[in-house]
Amino acid sequence: MRRRVFQPHGLSLVETTIILLVLMVLTGVLAPSINDFVNDAKDVKVKEDCEAIGATVMRLARDVGPCLRNITADPCIKINRVDVLYSDGDSISFADDIDSSTAPDFSHPDIDGAGFLNWDMGPVSGDTMESQFLQNLPTYGTPGTVGNHNPLAGFRVPGPAFFLGWRGAYLEPHVGPDPHGNPYVVNSVFLSVATDATAGSGEGQRSGGWDRDVICVSAGRNRRFETPFGGNSTKGTARTGDDFVYVISGDTR
Repeated sequence: MRRRVFQPHGLSLVETTIILLVLMVLTGVLAPSINDFVNDAKDVKVKEDCEAIGATVMRLARDVGPCLRNITADPCIKINRVDVLYSDGDSISFADDIDSSTAPDFSHPDIDGAGFLNWDMGPVSGDTMESQFLQNLPTYGTPGTVGNHNPLAGFRVPGPAFFLGWRGAYLEPHVGPDPHGNPYVVNSVFLSVATDATAGSGEGQRSGGWDRDVICVSAGRNRRFETPFGGNSTKGTARTGDDFVYVISGDTR
């Protein structure tokens, strides 16, 4: 009796075509869901990062004083105050990355430089988060070394600032960028007024404070900053477009 031997054979052209069509349909159905899942994960990451940055800003301000400075040996004058904190990420261009219709320049007589600030002014009027949070390049003093200097005794004696000092590092390196490649930015100017500000009790003046919110901002998926640096017409936070905004501190007045 002869045995029949069955040889394996590949898929026919019709079978291959059907399988490919099924895969294409499944891909078309699942792709939006996968894309939404990825975007949701990025949004969660932005939220967590901004919350961590916000907590760090407040810890640093508690430890070294509300005026973040570029050179700690110099007082909190306008030219020395850190007005914008920014993380790693692509550099921000006013023309390309900021929507001037919704996020115009914030103008005020008691800020440094050209008299205006926006999210792109970090390299001009600010400092990096890595410098302030991780490296202490401003060289804030350590706790116990910051206090009132007694010129007769020749050393620092306990005073209102005696227990202030840098207690970092405050975050794990590196800080930023956000999942879209943009830097996180904080309008740290509103943490304190400058000692050389205009005399008076008005907004930003020496005996006043700022009635603006300190916020952490991510430009979002469209990679354009649309939220105003100084808040809206009532000076509160005005999240605009797809920006992510986290309020770090309310007004200081």
